[in-house]
Amino acid sequence: MRRNKYVDENGNPINYGFESKKPLLNLFFVFSVVIPIVLIGVIIYTVVNTNYCHNIYDDIKKASFKYLKDNKNLPENEGDHKVVQIKDLYEHSYITDGKTANKTCTGTIKVTKYEDEYLYTLDVNNCDKCSVSRRYKSYGEESDYLDRTKTIVDVTPYYNLYDRQIGVTEWSDYYDAEELAKKASKYGVRLPKDKSEMPEEPSGSAIVEAQKEEKTFYSYSDKSWKWYDIVGDYSGFASEQPSGYAYRDDDTRKYTEYTDYSLNYPEEHEYRDIRQKTGYKFYYIDENGKKIYANNGEYTVEDEDDLNVYTERDDESATMYSYRDEVWRWYNGEKRSYSSFRRTGTDDYPYRDDELYSLDSYSSWDEESNLTPENASYRVEKTKIMTRFRYVYEILSLKILDKDLPKKEFEKQTNMTLKQIRENENYKLEVNYKFRYRDAK
Repeated sequence: MRRNKYVDENGNPINYGFESKKPLLNLFFVFSVVIPIVLIGVIIYTVVNTNYCHNIYDDIKKASFKYLKDNKNLPENEGDHKVVQIKDLYEHSYITDGKTANKTCTGTIKVTKYEDEYLYTLDVNNCDKCSVSRRYKSYGEESDYLDRTKTIVDVTPYYNLYDRQIGVTEWSDYYDAEELAKKASKYGVRLPKDKSEMPEEPSGSAIVEAQKEEKTFYSYSDKSWKWYDIVGDYSGFASEQPSGYAYRDDDTRKYTEYTDYSLNYPEEHEYRDIRQKTGYKFYYIDENGKKIYANNGEYTVEDEDDLNVYTERDDESATMYSYRDEVWRWYNGEKRSYSSFRRTGTDDYPYRDDELYSLDSYSSWDEESNLTPENASYRVEKTKIMTRFRYVYEILSLKILDKDLPKKEFEKQTNMTLKQIRENENYKLEVNYKFRYRDAK
């Protein structure tokens, strides 16, 4: 008799619904739940440890920079380096808090001047799981490319040499501050806004410096006054009738100076002239990335203040106001008779009103002063600093060496030290770099 495949040898039925699928379900559970959890755990552990170690490395870098800076020992020239013993950072309290302070790591950090920054080569030891030899492989081959994503990088400078000729251009014209660019050029000097007005360097040369020369220029104006015939009973200048004076002398009319700009709208009067302009908060960014504001962060009208280095401004603006008043002298009794504006009085007008004067148009700017003892009684002089510029340029030969060399070989080949070459203007030193990396294990 044929046995039913769904019963056992004793004739009992077999439940294939769950028992038969249990191994498959167990396998599914392992692949869908356990393995992903393990993988996620490994990833989290790796990321946490990597961040932990990177924080320690960053602390050591910052401490090394401060240590060298405080001791005035930062490398100054491109390619130069300084080696810091990490134990010194602990001993001199440059590492005092954070995760790094909980470990006393040893080893060295090499700080290399690279272009306008510093590169740090870490060799951290006795730092448990953050020791470089424990986390990273040996250095690979040299590369011309700086990969900023790598944690452990070593940099080697290679040198070459040019013969160099130095020259200077002619001087430019003189310019006042308003004619100069607000920001300094790459040569550290504020040049004229119109660069085409600068003297040209010879073809095939390269500009290495912009020099400036300042000089005082002079401009003058001659002053005249109104003169009057009698002293009389006269007040000072006022817009509104002062107490005790009956009449206004219209021949004495003048204007006050405009007030400084303010956010407050002034009171209106028939004798008051109000003007308005837009004010901004001007600033520059210092070496620490901090905004430094002009006038303590108050709103400022651009053309009313000497802003110079305050080359940036916030978007926010405000309307600002300034005003001047029409004023007169007031009198009792007999009215004075005034002359026209004159430098000297006459028999009919012997008294000078020092507050009623006019200035001629100022002369053009001159390199020499026109103020003398003879004209000092009526001549007014003003000065300003003007600047002229010229370029220092270099003309280079072809490279002297067939190939770039590391420092030791370079100095042997040229029979000169890097210091000697840098101090000799007849040579131009070129620095190129190669990089090596340690990949994570």
